Amino acid sequence: MEWPEYYQISETTEQEVVDQSHLLDLEQHGIVQCGISKCHEDFTIFRRNPAKHMLLFTCEGFGWLETPDKRWRLEPDSVIFVPAGYANGLGIEGEYWKIAWLFLTPHPQWQDLIGEQISHSTTRCASILYNSIQCLVQSLSLPFPIGNQIGSSIVEQINLMISHRMPSSAPPAQQRLDSVFQTAHRQLHKDWKVSDLATLYPCSEPHFHRLCQKYFGHSPMAHLTRLRMEHASRLMTTTDWPIQHISEAIGYPNPANFSTRFKKWSNMTPREFKKRFSL
Repeated sequence: MEWPEYYQISETTEQEVVDQSHLLDLEQHGIVQCGISKCHEDFTIFRRNPAKHMLLFTCEGFGWLETPDKRWRLEPDSVIFVPAGYANGLGIEGEYWKIAWLFLTPHPQWQDLIGEQISHSTTRCASILYNSIQCLVQSLSLPFPIGNQIGSSIVEQINLMISHRMPSSAPPAQQRLDSVFQTAHRQLHKDWKVSDLATLYPCSEPHFHRLCQKYFGHSPMAHLTRLRMEHASRLMTTTDWPIQHISEAIGYPNPANFSTRFKKWSNMTPREFKKRFSL
């Protein structure tokens, strides 16, 4: 059966695209097009003989990519490199898929990066690349010359990220665990429970405990406490916030409770620590 040419994207999917017609710097770096997508419901594309190399980064949710011979499941913090000429199809798995992608010219400059076969690996750059492309889109709305200057700088950053694959050396389970605590770190003021963290993974509470013991050497709440104390110490040394405000910002409405926890962690009270290390 001949490989199809097919393109079906739902109206609920959101996309932003930048190509060489928007910014000359893309052409200078051999980038034909880049973009970001928040895919919902239906998102399916099949190409019979693509003329460009494709880099597809998964930030959130799940997707798939297949060729006539193989199928890959695309998980968060992963990237798949598809050389030009490879018939392929890709699409969403589930209800949501957040991706960043680039098409590169099939010139020798990319040969060492792309290779001759499709390759799939973990990456540390998926979310950073997504945010960079989003900033690049926004820079196009700025007046000349500041918009072009900012855009040129962002293209340099994008080129640097894709020119160095930077795979994550951590096992996939630890990467997912790190992602859970990165989410918690953005909301340290929240009254987190182990059940909340396990849901983000997702897994059962006992299994989440075992994962934390394996990769961190302590319990989930002990790791969260460590994150809170480290963040509090940075706030005390870089801001003039009152101790009570810092206590509330990291999830301790009771300053006395925070003081007890902090002294156990640092062997100093918050006030002693602030006096000694404050800039």
